[in-house]
Amino acid sequence: MTDMPLYLHFIYSFFATVGFAIFLNAPKSTLISSGFVGGLGWSVFYYLVKLSGNDILANFIAALVVSYFSEILARKLRQPAIIFVIPGIIPLVPGLGMYNTMLYLVQHDYNNAIAKGADVLFVGGAISLGILVVTSLVKTLHMLSIKKAAK
Repeated sequence: MTDMPLYLHFIYSFFATVGFAIFLNAPKSTLISSGFVGGLGWSVFYYLVKLSGNDILANFIAALVVSYFSEILARKLRQPAIIFVIPGIIPLVPGLGMYNTMLYLVQHDYNNAIAKGADVLFVGGAISLGILVVTSLVKTLHMLSIKKAAK
């Protein structure tokens, strides 16, 4: 990773997220919010990797942050949370790791391919799990509030 200041990481990931939101046909009113979610998620990831050196944990916590703020913005802007989640996690996707895994396979370097591929799978799982935890918690709390209101 480069040694740019954290605010530049936020700005670049903000614009990358907005670009993907446009590509995914998100409503125009949600583009800035989606960019904020993606920029915040990447900034959290970058900070935690610099702090701990653990990509998997950093991706998990960054996905938690992306999902949490997506749920908040979904309520405020009256949109589905997925409109913010999908573009927001795009900066976290380990594209270079996937590329290197395939490169090692083509070069018949199977040991490195397995090591890099396993790392990519764990990172992808951490991102998925981070989103799943927040989404499940929000759905559970919503169901409990409905049951409580029905009594």
